[in-house]
Amino acid sequence: MYKKWIVLFLVLALSLAACQPAAPVEEPATEAPVETGPFRVAVVMPSAITDLAFSQSMYDALVSVQKSMGGQDAMEIVYSENMFVVDDAAAAIRDYASQGFDLVIAHGSQYGSSLQEIAPDFPDTAFAWGTTLDTFGMPNIFAYEAASDQGGYVNGVVAASLSKSGVIGVVGPIETGDAKLYVDGFVVGAKSVNPNVEVNVNWIGSFSDVALAAEAANTHIAAGADVLTGTAQMVVGAIGVAEENGVLWFGTQSSQTSLAPDIVVANQVYHWEVVLQDMVDLIQAGTLGGKSYQIGLANGGEAVEFNPDFDLPGDVKALAESTAAGIVDGSISVISEAPPAMEPVTFGMILVGPKNDHGWSQANFEGGQYVEENLEGAKMIVFESLNSADKPEATLEGVVDDMVAQGATLVITTSDEFEEDTVGVAEKYPDVVFINSSGDDVKTGEAPPNEGNIMGRMEDMKAVAGCSAALATETGHIGYLGPLINFETRRLAASAYLGARYCYENYRGLNPDDLKFTVTWIGFWFNIPGVTLDPTEVVTNFFDSGVDVVMSGIDTTEGIDVAGQRAARGEKVWAVAYDYAGGCDNAPDICLGVPYFNWGPAYLETAKAVASGTWKQSWDWNPPYWEDLTDNTKTAVGWVGGPALTGDMAANLDDFISLLASGDVSVWTGPINLQDGSEYIAAGAVATDDEIWYLPQLLQGMEGPSE
Repeated sequence: MYKKWIVLFLVLALSLAACQPAAPVEEPATEAPVETGPFRVAVVMPSAITDLAFSQSMYDALVSVQKSMGGQDAMEIVYSENMFVVDDAAAAIRDYASQGFDLVIAHGSQYGSSLQEIAPDFPDTAFAWGTTLDTFGMPNIFAYEAASDQGGYVNGVVAASLSKSGVIGVVGPIETGDAKLYVDGFVVGAKSVNPNVEVNVNWIGSFSDVALAAEAANTHIAAGADVLTGTAQMVVGAIGVAEENGVLWFGTQSSQTSLAPDIVVANQVYHWEVVLQDMVDLIQAGTLGGKSYQIGLANGGEAVEFNPDFDLPGDVKALAESTAAGIVDGSISVISEAPPAMEPVTFGMILVGPKNDHGWSQANFEGGQYVEENLEGAKMIVFESLNSADKPEATLEGVVDDMVAQGATLVITTSDEFEEDTVGVAEKYPDVVFINSSGDDVKTGEAPPNEGNIMGRMEDMKAVAGCSAALATETGHIGYLGPLINFETRRLAASAYLGARYCYENYRGLNPDDLKFTVTWIGFWFNIPGVTLDPTEVVTNFFDSGVDVVMSGIDTTEGIDVAGQRAARGEKVWAVAYDYAGGCDNAPDICLGVPYFNWGPAYLETAKAVASGTWKQSWDWNPPYWEDLTDNTKTAVGWVGGPALTGDMAANLDDFISLLASGDVSVWTGPINLQDGSEYIAAGAVATDDEIWYLPQLLQGMEGPSE
């Protein structure tokens, strides 16, 4: 198939003369002043004006400027295309200058040395070349560059969002100029979405070799790539291979959609007219050069254009648009040059429970392991079970003292129990970065500048969990095993209740006011004999009182353990686990699923920022990756459906998840009243993030204390 594109490319390249006018050219009047005739532009290009890439981007821009100036009578354009041989290009540049053209453009970084020699011989002629910012200090040379890393970054974001294999191929020409910028930006953009995505770059060493580009594309596809991109005129060969194999393509320089409309997703399109018009204006005013230009997303010199016939998911397009907007407003920094050097990072992980609790602490511990696996030189120091029952003599400050002495430059404290003390140790060690998971000191302004907060938006997954419980219950009574009472635990229990109500009504067709939802708090995140209620006894009491689905909100596994024991005796009961992706393992047959935290991606991003010296304070409430709630390279919180979730229950839950993902349903839509009967969210209104985060009471209809 790609041979078709090679033939097309060669026909286009050979069908046009090396030098020909874009419009009829009149012989200039030798005696007339320049300003009385058309402004005359000549351009030398390495490929054809129909290459759908680098050369066409310049030709189309010149035609656009010509039109805006009034057409052929106002601006004359001539061009030499397919100037693969630099010596031939140099001869053409010199010839145009000798003919008195007002502007001679050497459109290719390979022409720089030639222009440097020619320009001094024609001081009254303006020259321009790109892509570069180097004018050689000459008053009659303009330089122009595309910040192609910007559109490359956006393309990379979309590519990584669409890739199912996690492997992307890049067909590069020569590692220079806007080609290198584009590839660098694309790689960084893809990695920003999925740090583990494999982006394989093949520099073929040529801007024009279509066959080599096709060969490189085949190699990428054989290695598992389901998305390709590339830059320069030779990509026509790669696009043909992509089309033949049904592999997605992202274009740059010019729109390449017409070549393969079924597989081209988006194109970064250059609009050189943004800088060309300024050059023309300056030349007409008497300034012949000495200025450098850069086109980018902000000045309209680059635009990411989506193929209107490609069915791009709405959330991915929204992500692309928000990414482009972030690049423009500066909130997203595109790294064009090599990323900052990474120093090996040693980080401390302070757990409130044991690292193998099959719950909260294990999820955090495995997040630390993810960092070690994905950041070269990273080393984790772990302190388990920092709580008054297991280690009454230990203090957070003492643990941190020891970690810092061992070289820790990042310390993660993984409980709101550590929130106040984290502020203290952060003030003590201002050169160490501290992350308090689940806290909000940054949000409230109490955190010193070296402390940040990270939390997953578990509320969404708790709504999913509540829905699963409502779909399964036959008694209409759900029990919620709660830890201690605070803002976090109230909003998580309430999210589960709201999800249960929605699904009880909309999928079961039952009155949500008849659904019983009982919350019992044990007093801490796990059992401390003599201090907390015994969670085993609490779950037993739930089942004895008519509950047939128990949802866990504590760090350990008593909820599913007791449910499994009761089911083994023939009782029809279910459980929803919590915190840890493997939460169903203890009793899979009665497990409806588990909403879990996935700390790895956020912790890895933080560790990389610390290692490179680029960390900035933030309060992060990270959302799920709705496209795949089990993609642990992307999602901050997830949902694993359990074996007990079968048939219509599973189908209905999938539908509910899709409604949440699309935004068509928010369980936090009013009317919502607090437990005391007061209105909290008005009818038709959707709760703000602060209203959810700082929920002051349980909700009306929930049984159990709010304080």
